[in-house]
Amino acid sequence: MTRRGTVLVVDDEPDILEVLNKELSDRGYVVRLERDGREGLETARKISPDLLILDIHMPGMDGLQLKASLNLDEATADIPTIFLSASDQTSPKVEGFQLGADDYVTKPFNMEELMARVDSILLRHQRSIELSMTDKLTGLYNLHVYKKQVISFFKSAKRYGRDLSLAILDIDGLKNINDTQGHQAGDFVIKKVAEVMNRSFRRPDILIRYGGDEFVILMPESTREQAAIAIRRFKDALEGESFATDESGQRVAISVSCGLASYDETVHNVDQFFEAADKNLYRDKALKHSQ
Repeated sequence: MTRRGTVLVVDDEPDILEVLNKELSDRGYVVRLERDGREGLETARKISPDLLILDIHMPGMDGLQLKASLNLDEATADIPTIFLSASDQTSPKVEGFQLGADDYVTKPFNMEELMARVDSILLRHQRSIELSMTDKLTGLYNLHVYKKQVISFFKSAKRYGRDLSLAILDIDGLKNINDTQGHQAGDFVIKKVAEVMNRSFRRPDILIRYGGDEFVILMPESTREQAAIAIRRFKDALEGESFATDESGQRVAISVSCGLASYDETVHNVDQFFEAADKNLYRDKALKHSQ
């Protein structure tokens, strides 16, 4: 069965834990169970589950206190949460929603209904994540993803000596295309570059629209030589033909400038890594202008 995500259930009633463990597991979820609020808090911090199901009324730290503690940490504040309670009183419901809960279910609950709520909340959350990570025009990853991924890859390269390359691509003459053919043509060019990038680079490579006419490719496990071959393959595919920008048949030739950097011991941080690629980008642009 396909893994659908991790659900952490925190409830002091063993019967509730047992039945939820079975139902969620049968639906393909990975399930973690805790009977104590403080243990639940530590587990949530450790595993960052995709969904929390929290009993409001527990001895010691209750579900509301647990959620409030998670809200203090950016890494756990946005975990989708369903509260369970044997009480139908209004005040804990209000407090739960004020803490950012996605749903509130009263015990005893209908299992099919609860599972439908779990599925719905996780689906909405996944769509929200995808939208927050994706550039609307191109469908590539956005700057937010770059900032997270580059740190992760850089730490791995530095700690374990893994190969890592970074390329910055800049579309040549996009301003002129916008000025002479209109912004629709400019958007077409940006999207076409993204399409060719998707066809040219490996699946593990992270393709990012950095902003405007600039793109970044993170290439884990790629030496400088391997990355240079990938860049050449992409540029050959892009610059080997012209593209019709609209139904009139007006065509445009697209070219890009590129700066490449690869990790070695002289690179001490992410900013220095990016700056090295950026300097090489400007060298590439200067070389084109001098020809």
